[in-house]
Amino acid sequence: MRVWLARTEPGATRQAAAIAAQRIGVLKAPVLGIEALQTVPPEGPFDVVVFVSEHAVSCAAANGWLCGPAMPIGTAAARALKTRGVEPSWPTQASSQGVVDVLTPSPPGRALVVKGVGGQTDLQDWLRSRAGTVVEWDVYRRVPLDPVISGERIDAIVASSGDGLRVVEQLWFAERRDARVPLLVPSKRVADLAWAMGFERVVVTAGAGSAAVVDALLELREGSGNG
Repeated sequence: MRVWLARTEPGATRQAAAIAAQRIGVLKAPVLGIEALQTVPPEGPFDVVVFVSEHAVSCAAANGWLCGPAMPIGTAAARALKTRGVEPSWPTQASSQGVVDVLTPSPPGRALVVKGVGGQTDLQDWLRSRAGTVVEWDVYRRVPLDPVISGERIDAIVASSGDGLRVVEQLWFAERRDARVPLLVPSKRVADLAWAMGFERVVVTAGAGSAAVVDALLELREGSGNG
């Protein structure tokens, strides 16, 4: 079994190592690069500061963000906060839906969402629907890359975001590859996008973290009998 790992760095290298440790072949070929933006931190205070990714943490820190009631999405974001001496005020959530579930009993009056340019708005929409004030702080942008997959054996694909999946779709179907390839995605939202693109075998993992992805790949390998 050989997997195309399409997520951004530095997570791609860490996840590739975790997958390879299970004797699964890996084609590490990110489809997006990250470009940090120079921007001034928004005026606080905030009841919650949601970091949507590891990139959100590192780029916010580079722009002078120091502290606050932080909630990370994903283990990589949580690790990035702790590395900078910030202990998250809430448990790490695997997705924006997890943030919604945690905050539903007591929605914040004022929230800061630290993110990249574009991306999904489900969380912000929910916060606003609860009469809260939401400030979005874009601290990076995603830049499409052009990895070479021609001639590569690929038995499964791991895509960690909707933006990344859009590039995967273009590259995959441009080569008239099989729509039945197992495609691992981190949420139902990205899965719905994948189905709409024409992928026929979509697997939703418990977030984009390495443990969840490895578990899903092991299940696929066991089910296919493919080593």
